[in-house]
Amino acid sequence: MAETARFRFGRIEVDNANLPSPEVLHNNIDNQFRERSTKVVVEGEDPISLDEKGMNSYLSNGRGERDFCYFTYVSEKERSRVERQEDSDELVPTSDRSPVRPRVFYFDNGLYAYESQQGLAKAWIPQYIGKRTGTEIKSQPEIAFSQRTMFEFYEKWDDITLFRFGASDEELEEGDEFGKALNELAETVSSQEFRGSKNLKGLGMFDEAANKTEILALRGKKGDDFTTNILQSGTKEIKWDKPDVPNNELNGAQAEAMYQRLSPILRKIERDLNL
Repeated sequence: MAETARFRFGRIEVDNANLPSPEVLHNNIDNQFRERSTKVVVEGEDPISLDEKGMNSYLSNGRGERDFCYFTYVSEKERSRVERQEDSDELVPTSDRSPVRPRVFYFDNGLYAYESQQGLAKAWIPQYIGKRTGTEIKSQPEIAFSQRTMFEFYEKWDDITLFRFGASDEELEEGDEFGKALNELAETVSSQEFRGSKNLKGLGMFDEAANKTEILALRGKKGDDFTTNILQSGTKEIKWDKPDVPNNELNGAQAEAMYQRLSPILRKIERDLNL
């Protein structure tokens, strides 16, 4: 059975060269809830304790590739919601402490990848890694994909069925009505999105736009593989087959299968960041 997930990427930075290792992180993930923060969630009420934990940790090392720690991060949201009071028509605000449960990879060069979920704050996972490894995190910048990476996706994937690009300083060729219309549109809006049931790649307008505009989002398919999306802002969708292994081996086998899907984009990030 195939599974899919959308991942975002970041990088932990510290004041010295001693990044926390995946092994140290793995050894300190113990399935225990601890306070993440104390915050007023519902206006007018007292602050409440919001907890977090890591679970199902798996360490991958000694394979001749990047070492990584894979785990599930669980954290209560900092949100409120409106509920109907029992036996009344009155609507009252209450805290929404339902947890987020993203899957996370942390790599030995400070990069991390996490499953994008609503209600998950960007800072929580790198802060958790710092706390569990006893490391003072200097910053944890989110990573956007370079235009080189976006163009390579357009070039290498066989079918492109969604193409969103931003306005360009250059005018596109107006050899046909599409090019002329696109230039007129670019004068009034900051980005354009095109969707098609058939392949957009190879059409002159899109080939030129790939070379001369800022590519913001693409949906593509390669051969008989699955259809995937990539957003320049830093989100990549992956798909993998659930490994056919015993339950006691599933967590690690699934982590390795997901890593194989993530590794191409990780190599591009490492290239762009000169890691």
